[in-house]
Amino acid sequence: ACLCGQFDENIKHLEMRLDVKISYRGAVFKIRGEKAEASQAALEIIRHLYRETEDNSSISLEMVHLFVQEFGVDAISSELSEEARLIKTPRSQVKPRGENQCQYVANIKQHDINFGLGPAGTGKTYLAVACAVEALNNEEVKRILLVRPAVEAGEKLGFLPGDLAQKVDPYLRPLYDALYEMLGFDQVAKLMDKNIIEVAPLAFMRG
Repeated sequence: ACLCGQFDENIKHLEMRLDVKISYRGAVFKIRGEKAEASQAALEIIRHLYRETEDNSSISLEMVHLFVQEFGVDAISSELSEEARLIKTPRSQVKPRGENQCQYVANIKQHDINFGLGPAGTGKTYLAVACAVEALNNEEVKRILLVRPAVEAGEKLGFLPGDLAQKVDPYLRPLYDALYEMLGFDQVAKLMDKNIIEVAPLAFMRG
């Protein structure tokens, strides 16, 4: 009951996303689909959701969506190997989820300039910082330059105290948080002192 959700909403969501038919009696599930990859993906997702029920009293639609992103057809049919997907940083390993994030990371590694578009919270900044830290760690690049337009969000902020870095820091908080998580606070401070990690507001880079 926990796995299937209220009125089987989790199962229906899986059926819709993967284009399969799922029937069950008790703890026995049957999956039917025209594509073998979709049936295999549904099997993997149900197995993972079943494990999640040990620690969670309820399985939300958001969790089902997350598993579809991570273990869905895209994940199975993706040409990228598991090892190639991982972004290795000194403190953690970052794994992109879903085909879009995998393609985003692959593009960052292959091309000099990339544009990442999407709503907030979809991993654009975090994955870009992870790739930058990995490149710095592998000595593929010598410096990381964090650039952001320092503009108000609709209202005038007035005079901001402090030096240039302190004025711009609030705008760069997501970047700093990702760096601290991957490198550690002390290491980030040392690299910033040496100008290996540098902060620059976009307006100050003109010319």
